[in-house]
Amino acid sequence: MNADLLVSNAQIVTSSDTFPGHIYVKDGQIAAITREKEAGAAREIDAAGRHVLPGMVDEHVHMMDPGFTDREDWTQGTMAAARGGITTVIDHHRSEPLVYTRAILEEKTEYIRSRAVVDYGQLGGIDLDNLEHLRPMWEGGALGFKGFICELHGVPDLSEGVLLNVMREAKTFGATVMLHCESDSILKKAKEKIDADGRTDYMCISDWRNPESEYVATIDAISLAELTGCTVLVAHVSQPRLLDAIHAAKERGVQIFAESCPQYFFMDTDTLKEKGPFVKFTPVLRAPEVKEGMRTYLGRGMVDTIGTDHCPFPRALKEAGVENIHDAPFGIPGVETTVRVMLTAVSEGHLSLNQWVRICCERPARLFRLFPRKGAIQVGSDADLIIVDMEREETLRNADIVSKCKWTPFDGMKVKGAPVMTIVRGNVVMEDGVVCGEAGVGKPVSRVRG
Repeated sequence: MNADLLVSNAQIVTSSDTFPGHIYVKDGQIAAITREKEAGAAREIDAAGRHVLPGMVDEHVHMMDPGFTDREDWTQGTMAAARGGITTVIDHHRSEPLVYTRAILEEKTEYIRSRAVVDYGQLGGIDLDNLEHLRPMWEGGALGFKGFICELHGVPDLSEGVLLNVMREAKTFGATVMLHCESDSILKKAKEKIDADGRTDYMCISDWRNPESEYVATIDAISLAELTGCTVLVAHVSQPRLLDAIHAAKERGVQIFAESCPQYFFMDTDTLKEKGPFVKFTPVLRAPEVKEGMRTYLGRGMVDTIGTDHCPFPRALKEAGVENIHDAPFGIPGVETTVRVMLTAVSEGHLSLNQWVRICCERPARLFRLFPRKGAIQVGSDADLIIVDMEREETLRNADIVSKCKWTPFDGMKVKGAPVMTIVRGNVVMEDGVVCGEAGVGKPVSRVRG
């Protein structure tokens, strides 16, 4: 076999199986997987004693570029993703200009082309009045669409009337709609009281972005998905009772799915009391008992996907909220730490390694029509692989962060299980924690037909 790359002596992990084998790569794709070593290759990587997993498909990043490059840019952000074990990122529409039309979508794709270290796609944005632009964006390569059921980051809240029409339209061509679910009216009433009381303390964020607002908006999303038949992904679910509601809807045939993020399994309101603006994001951190419930549900298969919600800001902007929490923006970085944190969940027994592949790789790829090109280890798939040492113990530190913000909310956390090599379409882009991939290695992804 005239292979370009051979990953030999691997423990290969899929969503359903773990087995020893050798992976042969030709022209960026997996050409063969064998139990016995059959031939050499131009380069051989010995993975003895380590697991080989599909690279993570991160469905939820905000690279901030173009427009907000003081926060992140495509090269630095995808270098961080490569170091973190992520091989495909799906960017949301909140760059400048906002991605609300096909022309803007295609211009941004070309803008990214020379800048990315890992593969990338985009979600189109849902605005109050861009219904007629959804199909053209889809035809221009959008992987799906994103909207907010609350006003946030300068993006307007979407009413049930707008979303009903959006979902009906998206259903006609089979697109997934991803929703940030918090009730705008509940949030506004809560904020009125906080402002009237003059509160600027860290914990007022919990009272403002309260669990009731997330609950009501998520139930709305379920209802709209059921009425329209549209496939809906609820972003960053933070409560077990919402995982219950989404699961119950799926049981009756609704095409609705739950994304969650690492912070909801490893942080809680005690972390908010300690770190304040550096863990200011929304939905906010919940009570310790809610976090424990999320951990339990992780192992029961109630979480469909994991996203990083990578939304970095410079340290100075976060530090502005130390005295007054309202002065700090919402958002934290995540592409560099998510794989490690979720592998730690495996090491701690909260889920299996096969479940990890399912929620971090396969299901995101399926929801956005990239599977089996992405999110899988099988013949014909892109050779997007991470070699993982499940015995490796590290302490996450701000000093090691590649992302432009140079900090992580997980600073000081001890993790067990880490990627030691990241491979994108047969190209090694990270080795032993050092990013060696160059800008331009990453390519735009396209939907798989069928």
